[in-house]
Amino acid sequence: MAVGKKKAIRDFTQGNPTKELLMFSLPIACTLILQTFYNMADTLIIGNFVGDTAMGAVGTAGTVSSVLLMLVYGLSTGMGVVVSQFIGAKDYKNVKKSMMTAMYIVIGVSLLMTVIGISFSPAILRMMHVEGETLEMAVVYLRIIFAGTIAVAFYNMGNVLSRSLGDSVTPMIVLIITAIMNIALNILFVTVFHMKTDGVAYATVLANIISAISCWTILWRKTEAIHPNAEALKPDKEAAKLILKIGVPATLQNSTMTIGALLIQTMINDFTTPTLPIMAAFAAATKVEQLIAYPPGGVSDGMQTFAGQNVGAGKFDRVGKGLTSCFKIIAVYSIFSACVLGFGGRFLMGLFTSTEATIMIGSYYLIATAIGIFFNGIDYTFRFTLTGAGDATASTVLSVIGLVMRVGIAYVLAYFTPLGYIGIFIGTPASWALNSIFGMIRYKSGKWKEKCLIKQREVVEG
Repeated sequence: MAVGKKKAIRDFTQGNPTKELLMFSLPIACTLILQTFYNMADTLIIGNFVGDTAMGAVGTAGTVSSVLLMLVYGLSTGMGVVVSQFIGAKDYKNVKKSMMTAMYIVIGVSLLMTVIGISFSPAILRMMHVEGETLEMAVVYLRIIFAGTIAVAFYNMGNVLSRSLGDSVTPMIVLIITAIMNIALNILFVTVFHMKTDGVAYATVLANIISAISCWTILWRKTEAIHPNAEALKPDKEAAKLILKIGVPATLQNSTMTIGALLIQTMINDFTTPTLPIMAAFAAATKVEQLIAYPPGGVSDGMQTFAGQNVGAGKFDRVGKGLTSCFKIIAVYSIFSACVLGFGGRFLMGLFTSTEATIMIGSYYLIATAIGIFFNGIDYTFRFTLTGAGDATASTVLSVIGLVMRVGIAYVLAYFTPLGYIGIFIGTPASWALNSIFGMIRYKSGKWKEKCLIKQREVVEG
């Protein structure tokens, strides 16, 4: 393979782990922040210009769309892990095969999700106790979002592929452009054209289309290693098996997170009354949580690529060094984010609404998040590391355990103690702390070292 083709690929099998992870993860963290702004624009603009009812509708609808789109995200993750391990093994021929095979699979799944999402949105929302005007607004929003599933799929694939190649800058550049456009379109559709949830949905779909086109255009021009030859254009059975081997458990893992969010959202809706606007408060507070507390997710996400490349290269000790570096970074940032969420919650909630009850309830949620935010980073870092190493099944099991604990604790505290809806808020950080322990046990067992996907395959450059 020509040297010029390798320059766009970051090699995590060499260099100082902390430095490499920071350099790679900072753009991812910035991307996560931009992504949150991108998603927050819907809630922020709807809450200020349409009202709390519409804000609750968008928040609930967003939870539903996340659940149904998890299959697309999971398959992209499968491609990312396979590609990163082939890169670690310097097998560029199979990088191309894996990319193209994943693309065919994801396109098919995206079309299926579009049909399912548009057809069953009303029924799913009713099951979540969404009624009246909120139901009408949420259905309109969801159907438009699902009509744009293919754009989300292509952007997500481009994003994952960039990171697998060690390029975390391209997704950041793309989101800077599209986040600005999304916010501008939200303001235009809602404040000028006087649209409601349909306006922010159209803005999101248009921004996703631009994101997908921009990301793949930059990738194509920067990285010759992904240009498929005639052989790579044909679906590869072995590549499909590897992608599904990681993609299916990753889908289950991601689905447990979003199913947990769906069940929590249902409980939130159950407690919501005209005088207790918990649905609207939860919608706004979770956006604040994502903005302030989730940037270390860039380090966790980076650790998946780091683990994948080093496992592919057989450098298992280096995975442990990377994990230690991640924990140090997460610990430092958790102190900052906990202070902002705990002491600045009311101010941040006030950006979404002027309703005092909504602000108060949202601030309670943010305080609960602040208490357990460190364990959130630890929990997700263990899961991403195991997935990157090829041990996706164990990562999925951890997600299922986390789901059961999160929903179980929330349900017991909400319905069987005087805490009420506050008990729902406590369930999430409690599950983070407990699940971190299980993640540590699995990692310490060393079984992930036996899960390398490519050890039986011939390494070929091309």
